[in-house]
Amino acid sequence: VYGAYSKSDGDYSNNAILTSKTGDWVRGVSSPPSIDFFAPGILNGTDMQTLVDAIGFTNKGNTVYEQTQVVGTIAGDLFSMPDGMVGTAFGMEYRDFSIDDQPSQESIDGDIWGQSSALVTKGSNNVWEAFVEAEIPLLRGRTGFEDLTLNVSARYFDYDVGGSDYVWKAGLKWAITPAIMLRGTAGTSYRAPALYELFLGNLTSFADQVDVDACIDWGESTNENIRRNCAADGIPDDYNGFPSTSVEVTSGGGVENLESETSDAYTVGFVWTPQFADLSIAFDYFDIEVNDQISQLGSGSIVAGCYNSQNFPNA
Repeated sequence: VYGAYSKSDGDYSNNAILTSKTGDWVRGVSSPPSIDFFAPGILNGTDMQTLVDAIGFTNKGNTVYEQTQVVGTIAGDLFSMPDGMVGTAFGMEYRDFSIDDQPSQESIDGDIWGQSSALVTKGSNNVWEAFVEAEIPLLRGRTGFEDLTLNVSARYFDYDVGGSDYVWKAGLKWAITPAIMLRGTAGTSYRAPALYELFLGNLTSFADQVDVDACIDWGESTNENIRRNCAADGIPDDYNGFPSTSVEVTSGGGVENLESETSDAYTVGFVWTPQFADLSIAFDYFDIEVNDQISQLGSGSIVAGCYNSQNFPNA
């Protein structure tokens, strides 16, 4: 039986400018700044501390990650076969893990000039698992079968957030001679969404319009969907956007929408270990397919997906 508790507690900080003290009326600040930005010491850089004291501050945040784990395992030889003992292992595991990221209040309020804002990222998850594994000697010490061993394993799990499922793996090792071995595996895997992917508090950032807008110069596009949909929105075919214009991008966790990743994997390999030299050469082939992969599309991909659709407008 094994148990562990771990805690990671880290602070992060950076120098920042408070929007509310800048007098930047474009960003909705009505009160004038408490400093003359055109003072000689500000312009030539000799009086930077005065500038820092007037509009600057240290932006501080804190992240705490905790995990509790308990594992129980029973392992040993189960029974004998003609060419060896069948080794097995059985076990159960419980894990509880949480994240608590607290950005500064200024970041939460969006009061940092020229930087993105961030909300609290906080959440937890837990999982129960049961697993079994067996090592089965099929043939040993025979002509053409120096060692033929089958390894099989399976694991069932139930996440509080992420669902329940099981995975399995089977592997075969065939040592034809002491120098030549073939091997292969087949199996599945499962990945529940990570805490950051689930519970990320909304972040705002900025991107250039030219990197997001699918309708810029759509007259030059060979994509008929984009041509038709941009025209339907009344956008001129030579529209070039505004190079200095940025769009506000909001991203956050998908606790209500994300599904878990799954995959299927197959491998085959050949190993040559000549006895006349201290040498081992291996060739392996891998075939892995991931389903429902968790990824962030990005603002450009989302807008392009909209205007590249045959059904427009859409959701």
